Amino acid sequence: MMRQIVKALVLAGIVLCTIIPAQSQIRVYAGKYNDPDKWFAGAGYRIGIIPLIDIIPNYEYLFVESGHFSTLSVDGTIGFLVVGYAGAGIGTNFAKGSGTDTKTNAVFNLLGGVELKAVPLSPFLQLKYVMLSGGGNTLMAGAGIHL
Repeated sequence: MMRQIVKALVLAGIVLCTIIPAQSQIRVYAGKYNDPDKWFAGAGYRIGIIPLIDIIPNYEYLFVESGHFSTLSVDGTIGFLVVGYAGAGIGTNFAKGSGTDTKTNAVFNLLGGVELKAVPLSPFLQLKYVMLSGGGNTLMAGAGIHL
């Protein structure tokens, strides 16, 4: 079931990326999760559906000592107050410890941030609250740019 969800998310992202290329931007960012207390790097593709509403398929990789931990999500945001935005999303995370099988959990994201659209590369700061279906929640803080 989880693999079908991931495939559907990836397919939806690819389809959306081809529908509205003129209103799209690649975004790269980095920051820190609080649980696990690890740094991460991420990339996404912001697709402007209509003014102030964006869909953002994204992937985040956490830097862990052994194994791997990553998240694949699709977030939707609504812009407000000129520079702010808020939104929510769904996705899945992949966790593999040393010598263990990969575990996947569905995730639900709540996010918000600020972006300076009038500045080259449109830098942004973002907070994301991630809720895992297998239990446990985490907060992510990051900063990035649009290419």
